[in-house]
Amino acid sequence: MRRLPRLVGPPLRLASPRAAFSATSLARRGGDADAGAAASDAIVRLVAAGGPGLEADLDHLDLALSDGLVCTTLRALTDRGVPAARFFAWASLRRGFTPSAHAHNLLVENAGRLADYLAMSRALALMSARRLSLTERAFAFLAPSGSSRGSRVEDAARAVLRTLDDVGGPCRASGVFSLVKALASIGEFDAAASVIEETARTARYYNVLVAAKCKAGDFVGAREVFDEMRKSGCDPDANTWNYLLGCLLKNGRLAEACGLVESMERTKLGEIPNSLTYEILAYHACKAGRMDSAMRILDQMFSANLTPRITMHTAFIKGYFYTGRIEDAWKYVGDMSTRDRHSVNRNYSLLAKLLRKSGRVVDAGRVLYELMEKGLRPDHSAYVKVAKDLHKMGRGDLAAELKSLFQRFSIQSDLGR
Repeated sequence: MRRLPRLVGPPLRLASPRAAFSATSLARRGGDADAGAAASDAIVRLVAAGGPGLEADLDHLDLALSDGLVCTTLRALTDRGVPAARFFAWASLRRGFTPSAHAHNLLVENAGRLADYLAMSRALALMSARRLSLTERAFAFLAPSGSSRGSRVEDAARAVLRTLDDVGGPCRASGVFSLVKALASIGEFDAAASVIEETARTARYYNVLVAAKCKAGDFVGAREVFDEMRKSGCDPDANTWNYLLGCLLKNGRLAEACGLVESMERTKLGEIPNSLTYEILAYHACKAGRMDSAMRILDQMFSANLTPRITMHTAFIKGYFYTGRIEDAWKYVGDMSTRDRHSVNRNYSLLAKLLRKSGRVVDAGRVLYELMEKGLRPDHSAYVKVAKDLHKMGRGDLAAELKSLFQRFSIQSDLGR
């Protein structure tokens, strides 16, 4: 039966004539994206209009505040060049709502976009008091535009740095690091280097520049930063070397990469090369199908008493699998069950998933069976999908064998309670 419209409703609530009459009903629809956008628009209109009664007008909207709504509104205010401090202060006092760290960073961005460094100072002091960290988002306003972009960005970066220095506190360290990252991400390397020179010449800061240049494929530029580090008395750490190594290998410059590894070994620093160095080398060898070379790298890693991460095992298993060496992939998984027991479940489960996706469902079942015979539980989704596929192909007998082994883990879990 068609429902008749309600003709009688609750009495209307009186609101400020500047308040959007549709905002309340829209905001109460919870997850409705259109409702959230309408509520944000209503707030932006009120905040842009300003006036002594702004807080009362916002109260009249009767909004159910969420972090998503507040962050959307802060971004909209910034885009329109409207100060957000009064809205943020009002939202912070609403019962049951606490602004997130991301919202605080958006408030800093708003002040920066307006070049209001007094407002930025207050926002930073608030973050320090709440022990919140600054992120790159806080300095997104530095993104350049126009022909005078370099000088404008450098001037703004200096103003930000002065503000950070004036406020001090816990957010200064995260602020300087995030400022360097923000500048590097938009290609303002001179401004980023200037910040480093005025604060602290640390490997952590320099590594941001090296990483950004390596990401852009600019090995020459990255090497120049590396050389500048050494000239300034800052020793490159393992991360610095690894960024350079990854950049060379990614661009197929194998001979130079080998030379760089030899240089790393000559540093005679205990943490260089580290486990990530070996992983980078092995990953690129696996990607190129040079599995025997990758295995020699892994052996070196174990000889140095370093434990590979799961991502390295994944590279080996996929490397063997996608070069058609499936038996070697299986052997690798078995060998690693004694050399690195922390990765056994994931390694076997990954191989089973790859086999199932390639249509070798029975072999996938055998892999899981072998894992469970070792007393180890496989990934639940891998087990379920393999068992279902076995049933579909008429091998319910094999699915039953897997089920009987898998049920032991449920029994053990119940006994442990």
